[in-house]
Amino acid sequence: MSYKVNKTEALVDALSFLFQSHIADSKGYILRNPILLKNFAPPGKHKVDEEGYRIFDSFLGGYKSAVYDVNIKITGESNSGIKKTDVLRNLLAVYSVNKEADIMLVVFFLRKALCDPSIHPLTPLSYFKEI
Repeated sequence: MSYKVNKTEALVDALSFLFQSHIADSKGYILRNPILLKNFAPPGKHKVDEEGYRIFDSFLGGYKSAVYDVNIKITGESNSGIKKTDVLRNLLAVYSVNKEADIMLVVFFLRKALCDPSIHPLTPLSYFKEI
């Protein structure tokens, strides 16, 4: 059985898996922030914890924000310094995923989720842009 999975959502799911946001006592679960988005808005615009992580009222709200955030990064429209010509490894670094084992965990997740064994840390971000 094969279904087409949205590639941006697969990236969010992979990060959420890495951060264990499905586990009830994890930071992502408690904050309803599956990819541990940090706040870069002016003070008071969003709810944040003491470490600067966004706090969402619902998992759905956090998930939608995560999809939006990943999408603007893979299209090069973010202020994060990521360009649409960058690769997966660079995107993961923006989310503080720098250890090789963590990068590969994301890669293995994406290979399964997207049924594509060719995905690797140097996969261009353009691969993940939905047309």
